Amino acid sequence: MATLNPLPAGAAGPLARMAAHPGWPGTLAATLDAFLAGLRQLAAALVPGPYRYESPARLFGWPLLAVDLGPDDPGAEPRHARGIVAIGNRATGALALGAYLARGGLAVGVRAAGLVAIGVAGAGVLSVGVVGLGLVSVATVSTGYLAVGIVAVGYECVGVVAVGGHAVGILGAGQTARTLFPL
Repeated sequence: MATLNPLPAGAAGPLARMAAHPGWPGTLAATLDAFLAGLRQLAAALVPGPYRYESPARLFGWPLLAVDLGPDDPGAEPRHARGIVAIGNRATGALALGAYLARGGLAVGVRAAGLVAIGVAGAGVLSVGVVGLGLVSVATVSTGYLAVGIVAVGYECVGVVAVGGHAVGILGAGQTARTLFPL
């Protein structure tokens, strides 16, 4: 991950060199330089180091709450939160909230897998997202027994493009397709 560190003392970047010029170019460069310095300070305050917490209470050997955010060190593999309620870059639990990957009963993350999966890419009994695979799938590109989306593929499907046993859409194909333009 790139860091926004200010220039070392005595070093002059292009904005600092431009700020030495008279007139509006120097004023603009000085203003931009001050803005970027403030942005660097804000980024440093908002990006804390790794954070880990596990509640002492356990159920079936799993902590009731597990929070594991941030990598161990720069360039390291993201850590994994495992608990009944899990929150982290990667999370596994009955309720899993993962910034990158979530697995569990109710999984919410960029990539989600579980009984109910909500994410950019989701797979589960009920899947909601951009790309979904599930018994019931509601997604932009959706695949499942019951699929609803812009592109829907399934036994029962509704979409702009619907392909399946019983398809309803603008373009579609299926055993019983109800479409404006059959494929």
